[in-house]
Amino acid sequence: MRLELRDVFHVYAPGTPFEVEALRGVSVAVEPGEVLGIVGGTGSGKSTLVQHMNLLLTPASGEVLVDGVDARTVERGELRRRVGLVFQFPEAALFAPTVEEDVAFAPRRLGLDGGEVRTRVRDSLEALGAGHLAGRSPFALSGGEKRRVAVAGVLAMGPEVLVLDEPTAGLDPATRGDLLALILGLKAAGISVVLVSHDLDEVAEVADRVCAIERGVVRAVGTPAEVFYGAAEEDLAPATVQTVVALGEAQRGVGRPVRFRETLAALEALAEG
Repeated sequence: MRLELRDVFHVYAPGTPFEVEALRGVSVAVEPGEVLGIVGGTGSGKSTLVQHMNLLLTPASGEVLVDGVDARTVERGELRRRVGLVFQFPEAALFAPTVEEDVAFAPRRLGLDGGEVRTRVRDSLEALGAGHLAGRSPFALSGGEKRRVAVAGVLAMGPEVLVLDEPTAGLDPATRGDLLALILGLKAAGISVVLVSHDLDEVAEVADRVCAIERGVVRAVGTPAEVFYGAAEEDLAPATVQTVVALGEAQRGVGRPVRFRETLAALEALAEG
């Protein structure tokens, strides 16, 4: 599935003294089977952008296209099944007595039979390494476990694109690493992932492409190397890129690595040389 925003504008509280133009001509696509990182500062428009991907917010002007078709012509329930959105701190929406019942809620609303619902619950929990939690109360879980269960609830709907808005916020480093590994696992399973994050280092580790947004305008879209090396002089790059740029003339011998292991290998080769 290819998802595209084309020249999208969005205005909050139009025609009032509180009017804010949150998106100004945003164009970006999510290609099949990729991890797209959305980066930008607080108030840049990241969350507003991704809420247009399943028309939770509708554009003031512009288009949202699903495989080239206007998303407004797609039944909303079907669109939101195909494009799953997980908000920041999604565990706040957990409500059922057990994890299994919580994850089953959305598939049941799709009208699936009991056997299919059970299969989806099992598969989504196992995909997130949370199968052993099925019979437990979601309120007795750790923060990382709750986050996994909340994501499993969306994954059980069978989305083709999974949008994660700051999925590692508030988690310890080990749990953050686990969630980033899960993102790569979802990509390997054929699910496109949109990762919204202010943490450039984690985006650098998993993204195939990066969209940088500032004050509602797309500043750059491209590979992590294209976007981050282009912004390095303004400190809008992960620590790996900043380290390489700080080498100055020696950078030519290192290339343009982005991920931690790539950068470490490049620096080791430079030192040996």
